[in-house]
Amino acid sequence: MELLCRICGGILQPDDDTGVCECDSCGSRQTYPMGYDIERLEIFNKARSLRQKTDFEGAEKLLAQLCAEAPDEPEGFWELALCRCGIVYENDESAVKVPVCRRASITPVTEDVNYLTAIAYATDEQKAVYCREAAAIDVLRREFAERVGNGEKYDVFLCSGSSEKCVGITSQIYDQLCEEGFSVFYAPKSLNEVRGRAGELYINAAINSAEALLVVCTDSEDFAEPHMKSQWSRCASAVRKDSEKLLITCISEVSEGDIPEELSDYSVMDIEKLGFMAEVIRLIRRRDSGHSASVRNAPEKLIRRMNIFLADEDFEAAEEYCGIILDASPECWQAYWARFLAYNGCRNNGDLLLEEVVESFASDYIEHFGYDFAEDDVFGAQLAQLLGESPRKALEYAEGDEKLNLETVYERFVNAVRDAVFAKEQENIETEEKQELEEIRRRHDEEEERKTAVENKKQAIRNRYITYAAVIFTVLIIICVKFSSILAGALIVIMIIVSVLVLGGLNRNN
Repeated sequence: MELLCRICGGILQPDDDTGVCECDSCGSRQTYPMGYDIERLEIFNKARSLRQKTDFEGAEKLLAQLCAEAPDEPEGFWELALCRCGIVYENDESAVKVPVCRRASITPVTEDVNYLTAIAYATDEQKAVYCREAAAIDVLRREFAERVGNGEKYDVFLCSGSSEKCVGITSQIYDQLCEEGFSVFYAPKSLNEVRGRAGELYINAAINSAEALLVVCTDSEDFAEPHMKSQWSRCASAVRKDSEKLLITCISEVSEGDIPEELSDYSVMDIEKLGFMAEVIRLIRRRDSGHSASVRNAPEKLIRRMNIFLADEDFEAAEEYCGIILDASPECWQAYWARFLAYNGCRNNGDLLLEEVVESFASDYIEHFGYDFAEDDVFGAQLAQLLGESPRKALEYAEGDEKLNLETVYERFVNAVRDAVFAKEQENIETEEKQELEEIRRRHDEEEERKTAVENKKQAIRNRYITYAAVIFTVLIIICVKFSSILAGALIVIMIIVSVLVLGGLNRNN
């Protein structure tokens, strides 16, 4: 049974047992399963094909079966993680296959249980590929989170088939909802010239922010269109995650039996029936009213006052107002977050990422925990312990888009502090190495000075000895010559021997 490339669908030809090979078709380096028999490999290829066709639900069912049957094969769990994020590979402007996120997933891939399971069973080579691809996918996720946090908020999300009839009916629904004052997202009208990966980010953000999701279909085959299926499957996934969202499948000349199982559990309305549009508007308004009533009523005037104090750098007053707000509304996330900012002398989220602020937190972390933070989870837990309960409470009580935005800011802050700790560790290593080098140089200089002093002392001894010996030689030679003294001759010989020994010894000690 042949293995299919995860990215281009080509045939893989692995030639070793590392679990990693290169695709001859697209040149991508990727992982492959090593623990599947032919039957399971066929199921795996089918699941991978379904994911690439954006049938994530179908792919997940097959992969769940594989993971249950072969719990120590990492590829099944990795593919499940890709399905959760809605990852497919599409050509970019330069015809290079790149990952595109087609599902509204807001949690990091690196925290997904399927990813962690894959890492646990992977070979070293597979683990490196998983980590690299997870990092790339998390970039897409952060872009999505930023889009959700900063982009336009919609009341209604519309998607439809591509037929002229379906687009015409959906455009009429779009216009009527806009006339009723709703903010409506409909890709053909809302995206204009935005296409590809950027368009998918807008679609994901709109699905996530919209309270009502409408799927319009005028032919049973519309549900199978890749782009249409991608959007309605994301709508169904969003409603399963947030039961407060409203999902309506609007059909014309379509039997309810032709509606996909994922949509059939939710509201279905016939476009041709009298009063269809009025009922849709009524349901959306009722949904908005109910949701508004369920939102926690924090003391808004106090919150505005608190934010003014923060902006004016009156942090003591800001902290005081945080306490007042929390007394009135114990689950007000804004007060918890503002208290955290005020305590650390920050006017806003931007100040939290300033270099001097990040450096201060990094220094506190090093003082309490040192430089050892090999695991991201360990670092995150230790930093959270250092920051106190205010950030944790803010993240716990925030909801919806505000929660996504806050999580993005917090993640950036944690990453900035981690980078700063790492940089300080490198500086510390460099300082220690420099000190060691200076100590070696100092010892070398001292040794050279000692050697020079010894040599100078020897030279002084040598000079004095030569001077004294020359005088003695002169006297002995005069006595020997003038008086023909045998004793003087013997002393001359002795002096010669002694001089050779003394001078030789001094030279040998050099």
